[in-house]
Amino acid sequence: MQLENRPIVVISSASPEDIPNFIRMMFKDCRLNGSKKLVINFISSISYPEFVQNARESLLDNIDLGTYIYIWSPEEIDQMMKTILEKYQDMKGIIIYCDSNNKQFMEKIIYKIPNSIKANIIKDYCK
Repeated sequence: MQLENRPIVVISSASPEDIPNFIRMMFKDCRLNGSKKLVINFISSISYPEFVQNARESLLDNIDLGTYIYIWSPEEIDQMMKTILEKYQDMKGIIIYCDSNNKQFMEKIIYKIPNSIKANIIKDYCK
């Protein structure tokens, strides 16, 4: 299967110990949906270096895919939505991911997603 350049956008929140499994799932879903670009919007109070440290092995295993990682604080949700709408209008789809500790938090975020973007949801792991 030929992979496309249109990105898959991920909106996620997970505990630091769940990051490696989350990243593996996102790369697998990216390939299964025929894209070679993954844009991860991770909502957490952890730092970028800490995120990359937790995801390092999975990132190195999938070095052939283009990966953009944005770390957003919980207070920056509106800015994240604005950035997604402006930069990724040609996205292939959206994947929503959360672990059991962040389900309620992500439900509030999903509610803020405009309907134009909700139509592009490929998978919602928070249901």
